[in-house]
Amino acid sequence: MASRQETTEAESQEQSDGKPSQNKTPHQSLDCGSVLKPSLQEKLDPALDPSSLPPPDPSLQAGSVNGAVEQPGGAACLRDGCWFQKLLQAETERMEAWCQQMEQETKDKPLSEEVLGTVRSAVGSAQLLMSQKFQQFRGLCEQNLDANAQPRPTAQDLAGFWDLLQLSIEDISMKFDELHLLKSNDWKMSET
Repeated sequence: MASRQETTEAESQEQSDGKPSQNKTPHQSLDCGSVLKPSLQEKLDPALDPSSLPPPDPSLQAGSVNGAVEQPGGAACLRDGCWFQKLLQAETERMEAWCQQMEQETKDKPLSEEVLGTVRSAVGSAQLLMSQKFQQFRGLCEQNLDANAQPRPTAQDLAGFWDLLQLSIEDISMKFDELHLLKSNDWKMSET
């Protein structure tokens, strides 16, 4: 509640004196072309790179709508429920592909119980995240798009929840990175 109040005060200050406030949140300073990416992107397989995630819908970038404020000297960067749904769909498809690939690997090759446990752990974590937290976030996105929803999450609320999801996504990405290393090592666990 306090961060929402600080943001509202910062937006009011910008509108009244025409100068950007010094109390910007990280989400207000993001430009429309950037997408939140895992910090371990350099280690990811290029085929699994999240940089193909969708940019905000250009038709939604006008004025102050649902918590997004037009930034001085540029177009507004609106990240509403629709934009976050596209982002969520892209992440879901990426994780489902990882899970399918690893499940196929376990069927095709005779793997040790230790390796199978590692695969099951990664796949289970990804499926749990998609079935619970992703569904919860999808519901918040739908509420954001529903003008009659009470309470109606703001775009800033969605961005905050997405930041929390990113931590879980990065954790699962690291698990699958380890599986790809195992695969490249012919499914042999390292001694260390």
